[in-house]
Amino acid sequence: MKLKHIKQAISEAKSQDHFSSLPPSFLKVPSPKSSAELEEDIKDYITSARIEHFTSPLSPDILDQCLKLFEDNMGDFYRSSQWGLDMDEKRKELTHDDARFVIVLTNDISTTNSVAESGEESAKKQIVLGFAHFRYEEDDEDDPTVPVSYLYELQIQSTQQKAGIGKRLMNIVELLALKSHMHKVMLTVFKANEKAMGFYLNKMKYEVDENSPSNFEGEENEKCDYEILSKNLLRRTK
Repeated sequence: MKLKHIKQAISEAKSQDHFSSLPPSFLKVPSPKSSAELEEDIKDYITSARIEHFTSPLSPDILDQCLKLFEDNMGDFYRSSQWGLDMDEKRKELTHDDARFVIVLTNDISTTNSVAESGEESAKKQIVLGFAHFRYEEDDEDDPTVPVSYLYELQIQSTQQKAGIGKRLMNIVELLALKSHMHKVMLTVFKANEKAMGFYLNKMKYEVDENSPSNFEGEENEKCDYEILSKNLLRRTK
C-alpha cells in the first residue's frame, strides 16, 4: 500500500466520529460475574456505569484516574522491564493530540469531603472503571505498509476484571477501526504479563505480529521482553 494512501486513510480516520453510530448494545456495561468480589462502594453503582468516547485532551480528573489505574495495574511490570516506569512520559502519551479513548465511567457519585461535611452540597465525581487508549497510525515507523489502530492501553480496575468489560472495550476499538478502514488492530504486551497475553491470544484471537521482535534474529530481539500482537481486520471480513 502506497505511503500517501496510508496517510490519507489515517487522516480520514482521525476526522471521523463513528462512535455515535455504534449499536446501543455495544455501549452497555456488562454486569459483574460475582458481586461478592466487588468493593462495597463500587458494586452499588456499577449498574449505572456507561461507556463514552473521548479525544485528547481528557479532563484533568479523568486523566489522573487513568494514570493511577495504569500505575496500579502496570507499575511493577514496567519497573522490571527494559523500559522502566516513567509516569511523566506516560502522561505525555495520554495527552498526545492523536490520543483517543473509550472509557467506562460511573454516573456522578457523591463524595464525602470537607465541603460536604460543612453542610454544603456534596461534591460529585465520575469514577473510571476501565479505559482503552488507541490511535490511528502507521503499522511501522520505518517501513509502513498499512494503516492501523494501535492500542496503547487497556486497563480495567482490579474489582471489575473478569466481568467482560475488557472484552467489550476491545470489541468497540475493533469496530471503530473497521469502520475507519484500518487494516489491523495492533498492541504491545509484556511477555511476563501472562494474564494479558492469554486474554489477547486466546479470548480476543490476536496473533504475534510479523513486526514483533520475536520474529527477528539477533540477541537483542531474543532478549526483548515484549511481543507485538495484532488482529487482521480485513481478513476477518472476507
